[in-house]
Amino acid sequence: MKIQVPVIRKTDVLVIGGSAAACHLASALRRKNRSVFCVTPYTYFGEELCARLDFAPEKLERLNRFGITVWNRNPAGIKQLLDSVLISAGVEYLYQNNPVAPLFDAAGCVRGCLFAGRSGFFAVAARAVVDASANSVFAPAPARTGRHTVALNVIGGAAAENFDRAETVGRCDCSGKSLPLVHLEKEYDLADGSIAELSRIDLEMRTLAWAPETLRIADECDFGFRSALPAASPEFPVYPDTADADEVAAAAEANGFGTGWNFAEKGRKYPFDAVSFDTLFRWKECETIPFELNSLPPDAEYDVLVCGGGTGGAPAAISAARAGAKTLCVEKLSIPGGICTAGRIASYWFGNCCGFTEEMDLGVGAMAPADGYVPLKGHSPMERKGAWLTRELFRSGSEVRFNTLCVGAAVQGRKVCGAILAGPWGVTLAAAKAAVDASGNADLVAAAGGPTRPLVEAEPAVQGAGLPPYELDKPCFNTDYLFSCDSDTVDATASFTMAHDKFANHFDVAQILDTRERRRIVGELELQPQDFFAHRRYGDTVVIARSNFDTHGFVLHPMFLLKPAEHQPYYANVPFRALLPKAWEGVLATGLGVSAHRDCMPLIRMQPDVQNQGYAAGLAAATAALEGKGFREIAIRELQRKLVSVKILPETILTEVDSCGGFEDEDTHKELADLFLAPQEAEARLLAKFAASPDLETAELLAFLGNPAGTELLEQTIRETAWDSGWAYRGMGQFGRSASPLDVAIMAYRHTGGDAAPVLEKLKALTPAAEFSHFRAVSLYFSARPCPEAIPELERLLQSEGFRGHAFRTHSDVLDGVRGSVVDTTVRNAQLKELYTAKALKACDPGSRTAAETLRQYREGMQSCYALFAAD
Repeated sequence: MKIQVPVIRKTDVLVIGGSAAACHLASALRRKNRSVFCVTPYTYFGEELCARLDFAPEKLERLNRFGITVWNRNPAGIKQLLDSVLISAGVEYLYQNNPVAPLFDAAGCVRGCLFAGRSGFFAVAARAVVDASANSVFAPAPARTGRHTVALNVIGGAAAENFDRAETVGRCDCSGKSLPLVHLEKEYDLADGSIAELSRIDLEMRTLAWAPETLRIADECDFGFRSALPAASPEFPVYPDTADADEVAAAAEANGFGTGWNFAEKGRKYPFDAVSFDTLFRWKECETIPFELNSLPPDAEYDVLVCGGGTGGAPAAISAARAGAKTLCVEKLSIPGGICTAGRIASYWFGNCCGFTEEMDLGVGAMAPADGYVPLKGHSPMERKGAWLTRELFRSGSEVRFNTLCVGAAVQGRKVCGAILAGPWGVTLAAAKAAVDASGNADLVAAAGGPTRPLVEAEPAVQGAGLPPYELDKPCFNTDYLFSCDSDTVDATASFTMAHDKFANHFDVAQILDTRERRRIVGELELQPQDFFAHRRYGDTVVIARSNFDTHGFVLHPMFLLKPAEHQPYYANVPFRALLPKAWEGVLATGLGVSAHRDCMPLIRMQPDVQNQGYAAGLAAATAALEGKGFREIAIRELQRKLVSVKILPETILTEVDSCGGFEDEDTHKELADLFLAPQEAEARLLAKFAASPDLETAELLAFLGNPAGTELLEQTIRETAWDSGWAYRGMGQFGRSASPLDVAIMAYRHTGGDAAPVLEKLKALTPAAEFSHFRAVSLYFSARPCPEAIPELERLLQSEGFRGHAFRTHSDVLDGVRGSVVDTTVRNAQLKELYTAKALKACDPGSRTAAETLRQYREGMQSCYALFAAD
């Protein structure tokens, strides 16, 4: 597939990689009035220090020579410091994008670089390039054969006996403790230096390093490979991070951007087509350059490819490899487990703790005594759980590539048969007989062109996210203070920037967004909230989840508007069909990427259940690959028997068929769920009930079903009811109502076509200090039913002091939005109220400059959920 790559920036100098020296050079170039744009594969700058835990005094002193005062010499302090250096200098930057290939002009001169990340492929054009990356795309690859010393740094202690050299080279201070920094070395004879061989060594080093005293293992091994850039010239204006700022600035001034941009790629012949349909909404208007994805170099072939080694992905890879499949697991971080390890949410809220979850928790407990750890209750020592998963991946025979992203797909028609992988040793095309999309964000399915639901559809009703600090002696640190989108590199960069500043006085900051809601597939079956209240059964259940409706925000489904969910947990059967993208073969999705209404995700996203679901997915993938079948052709009952044998499913599941289990007397949503299971049949019953005895709840139900029979009663209720106690946005700990009774009446009323007068009266009584739910209710009404009389009132609110200007347009805005609380809601409340009001004003007055400017700020801002909502 030949894709059109957007050129997202034209800049004087492009900096690739984020060493401290590169940041210093970027800042110096800005002082010389040169525009600078930085792109790094990491979630931070200072990678030569932080990625390898290399805190040698002479390297930290180098920061002082740059004129940078390091007040916290731990990773968090270094990351925040270098962010601030770039932001104060006016340098733009993006995290988590890998360089792919140089960008040339028609004369063959280097004019920038092609990158790939979770937002797809993009290019940056530049007059000069500073290459501070560890594995340069501008330099000849170093020799990767023969005998090499591989090094790895560890904090707290290591299994020294497993290495050729183990030496304490320094101390790290954390929570008042001085902990040893241990340098490990091991000799390896490299046969071919392939990515597979290097990945095997990396996994082995990590497996061998762990000891009960281990508190942190570095993000990277040091293989000792060093690339030397050719000398810079007008045709090759590429400089190392040690270059003189005057020289780079002069080259940028002398060079142009050139014309006829290209990547000088050469096509290859594959039995499939390399594709990337997952393009970011932000860059639609950019100039583009064609790039042939089939020019990417081939990788190895596998039975099972698991994209994502997190909460569901690591179990999937382990089960597939245990079943005998040649398995490759790629993970964007340097530790498996995802949210439950790297994300620092190391305790279980709910979940059905059986099967693989039970095996893992008992295994973690058996590794060594751990204070306060109770298997099956969570509160796992994070590094220990990651070490157990690493060990089991190694023992299973699965190949694992850390610090590697899935950035594209290989397809044959509507069948996924591989993926484009971007990692520290290049970007390649790996083939697979079966794939598990364990990205938690449907990355592989979206890249292939499969059906997905975006993070934001009707409203920005996104579960609150977090990004926690990282303390060596505190495995669990749950946060909820932002919204973030995993597939938007701009949004993710803003989130990491905020976290670096917010937690600068800690030891470190997590490297994964703790998002609770993401993009999902459209599956062969889409789970709905009423299914769980009805105890729906399936003939193809692969996991039984258990949780309550821990929503971390507001809801969309009318059933929950009319009657909020209670605290009690429910069991939820998850069928195999919810893992299968509709009409697509060769791939299934796990975790937060499964096919389900967003309001029922809290029931099926608990860690114990995602772990078991991942194990089931990996087993299904291995079965399909080894039997040479599609996912829809494998014997589901046989798969279920295997899941019964590992205690993920009870034996009774083997006789279940698609059916409703029925309601229990104490079910709080019995009547509502029954109505939404068969809405057309319910409408007739509701009309008869309303005709016999009109009541508000029935009028609202009919309205949500699209029937206006209760319009008059709704209008009367809205007119006669004063504003009640509304709901201010809340993330952490949100249960119960997210809209007041009057809000719900107004939301129902907008579906009836009733007169605007009663809602207009409520708008006139609305003050800027009112709760968000009131703004949401009236704004949704006037967005759906524009009314000229509402214009002055909406303008009044938007023009109120302090009501506008809350969008994050720059990294400086992001820093202005930092608050002390790890569960802050003040910023999100202000943003939501401003944005909803502007949307309503735009609908009522398309020519409003106030609305247009407000929506533009959010549309072009750094937060996806708002940008998408503002663009509608």
